[in-house]
Amino acid sequence: MTNKTLTSFFDSYEDASEAVRRLEAAGVPRSNISLIANNEGDRYSSHASRTFDGTNYRDDDVSDGAGTGATVGTLAGGGAGLLAGLGMLAIPGLGPVVAAGWLVSTLVGAGAGAAIGGLTGALVDAGVDENDAHAYAEGVRRGGALVTVRASDAEVDRIVDILDDEGTVDFDERENTWRSEGWTGASATATGATGQADRASSTARGTDEVIPVAEEELHVGKREVNRGRVRLHSRVIERPVQEQVTLREERVDVERRPVSSTTQAGAIAGDPFQERTIEVEERAEEAVVSKEARVVEEVVVRKEADQRTETISDTVRKTEVDVEDERGNAFSRTGTTGSPSSRTR
Repeated sequence: MTNKTLTSFFDSYEDASEAVRRLEAAGVPRSNISLIANNEGDRYSSHASRTFDGTNYRDDDVSDGAGTGATVGTLAGGGAGLLAGLGMLAIPGLGPVVAAGWLVSTLVGAGAGAAIGGLTGALVDAGVDENDAHAYAEGVRRGGALVTVRASDAEVDRIVDILDDEGTVDFDERENTWRSEGWTGASATATGATGQADRASSTARGTDEVIPVAEEELHVGKREVNRGRVRLHSRVIERPVQEQVTLREERVDVERRPVSSTTQAGAIAGDPFQERTIEVEERAEEAVVSKEARVVEEVVVRKEADQRTETISDTVRKTEVDVEDERGNAFSRTGTTGSPSSRTR
């Protein structure tokens, strides 16, 4: 059962497409993989076999029978791998991109090719944290590429290992760099949308000069990160050992000795000319080896989960507008978004 959405950010389409190839080579179904890369300046258009505009679908290879009006499902790659279905489209607020995979159906209207939502909304719908979704959309806007994979719990570790190979960007570090340059995450997107609306309203009236008053809110979310693994491997080794044992061994000696004394010869009792058999058995001990296995130590690995409360400290900004009325009215200041005094007439 698919219940996780994994994301990995790359600086270029080439790095992202290589990650897609690794995933497919590892047996990950291409129906669970998606790729979106910035296509500003048509730099990756040569990789795309499909083009999307506001109303039409066009396939450069008309021999396959696809044409205007084909469904979005054909965008996913057909039978030749995910990248064979790479297409071009424009996403509002993001610009031109090349894309393929399951996430595209959220970005493109079925059969029409019209973008119906932004990348942030598509990622949030797929289960990505909203703050992370805004950051990934910003990364694509700045020229990067994003690979997303839907995976079951059992497949998460394996797919993370594949995505963490060459080319992957340390996204936390990249996001911190953007923030140090003035990017403010989700609130920046909201502020930009508000500013556009105000400018449109000002144009319609023709007489208003508008200063948008904005205030940031701090949103703290959570995401799961891989902190490393512990693996236990057991193996069998042999070592030489020695033990000493004392063994008993018997020997039978046969000796012939002459009898020279007449007295001794005459002392034989009975008839010496009788057949007799004397049997003596030699016995000896030999070493017998046996082995006994016994447990001398146990290695136990267990995983424990703890909860902790962390205080996140940051700064938020807001716009304050100072109003100087030279007609003799009092000096006022406001910092409230949308209040009547936030706009100068």
